[in-house]
Amino acid sequence: MPITDFSSDDGHFILALQVRSSSYMEFIKPRLYSGLRDRLPEQMNYRGFVVSKLQALFERYGFEPLETPAMEFYDILTGKYGEEAENLIYRLDYKDGKTLALRYDLTVPLSRVIAMNAELVRPIFKRYQIQQVWRGERPQRGRYREFTQCDIDAIGSTSMLQDAEIIAAIYEMMIGFGFHQFEILINNRKILDGMVKYAEVGDRLKEVCRSIDKLEKIGAEKVRQELAKSDISARAIKKIFSVIEIEGHHETVLDELEKIIGDVAQEGIGELREVRSYLSDLGINEGYYRFDPTLARGLDYYTGPVFEVVIKDAGIGSVVGGGRWDTLIGQYTGKHVPAVGTSFGLERLIDSMEKLHLLPQIMTKTQVLVVPFNTELIPQSLRFLAELRSAGINSEIYGEPKSFRQTFGYASRKGIPLALVVAPDELSNGQLAIRNMETREQVVCSVDRFVGRIQAILPEL
Repeated sequence: MPITDFSSDDGHFILALQVRSSSYMEFIKPRLYSGLRDRLPEQMNYRGFVVSKLQALFERYGFEPLETPAMEFYDILTGKYGEEAENLIYRLDYKDGKTLALRYDLTVPLSRVIAMNAELVRPIFKRYQIQQVWRGERPQRGRYREFTQCDIDAIGSTSMLQDAEIIAAIYEMMIGFGFHQFEILINNRKILDGMVKYAEVGDRLKEVCRSIDKLEKIGAEKVRQELAKSDISARAIKKIFSVIEIEGHHETVLDELEKIIGDVAQEGIGELREVRSYLSDLGINEGYYRFDPTLARGLDYYTGPVFEVVIKDAGIGSVVGGGRWDTLIGQYTGKHVPAVGTSFGLERLIDSMEKLHLLPQIMTKTQVLVVPFNTELIPQSLRFLAELRSAGINSEIYGEPKSFRQTFGYASRKGIPLALVVAPDELSNGQLAIRNMETREQVVCSVDRFVGRIQAILPEL
């Protein structure tokens, strides 16, 4: 089927497939649905770099890999995220009457896995998962309809040590990728519950937290006005603000919370004291986290400590979230199975790294381009290529000998650092030329030592 190139009015090219029949000619315009995107080789190289670092980190903390299907039964996914989120689930109705859905996150599929494989939790199961999810939300920078989610979770333990370990892993991730202007905000769902009980609006938690969440964006006075419009009394608003305006050092915040809502939130405050103690023992820099009584995440399923990572550079905002979710798995098992974890979007993390110039220059994985001078030298060049690959050096051959300008241009555009030039004059003397594509410097070495010479050069590039 021929491919035809058309130029649009703005100078961009549109590729179209030309379909011929006896009576008509039809063109199919290639396009993508908004919120979806192709990942070209350079982007895949960045993803590969980041994912390999994440896998190494997660495994260093004892987490094991898991994958689940892209589709689940619709009823497995619904009733877990809240009405607003569930409107974003992609539903698939089949003629046989079965209704499936594309994965919305990785937490609910994990819960199903645990329910079907209870033997995994003996006595604790630590897993990481890096897979794509789909959400029908409005696309914007950092938000896509299809994206890769990265999760780590510890299942089977109520110990706050597991919460601290999750936070420590995320702290190490942020530092390891070069972020420095970030903050880990920590709160506890039980403190939020205690706050609304103290304010005597215990049945209005979601409304109150929805308004509090706007504090940084619209300011305290407008939050007060919004709460008042929701028929929350001035006395209750005053009590709410006495809690959410607590600031200071970690112990100061916890001590103040103890004074104000200690009688209704003692368990939550105690859990945060435990988390702080473990973070200190793990050597986590206390300047990178703080207790924030305004933080409210996942009210439909978080049950204990919650946290969020905010990048302060260039207005990037929140990139990671997590917390304790002790009741979700029980919806599938009928038993109490405690859990804690974290989740973040890979694309959002990479976009943030790109914005702050934290990504290394990775254009290609190819380390050496073998360049035969002419077609007669291709057989010999292939033997050299095989030697390089046997030595673990990523190599490819420019199989259509043309001008060196064109060949070296290909290497430069692709970002290949070295070229091995197989030329008749050098080869007649038992030699090969190794060219540094960045400096254009060229060295000559013997045929029996070229692999070792390249191995010595590569680490210096």
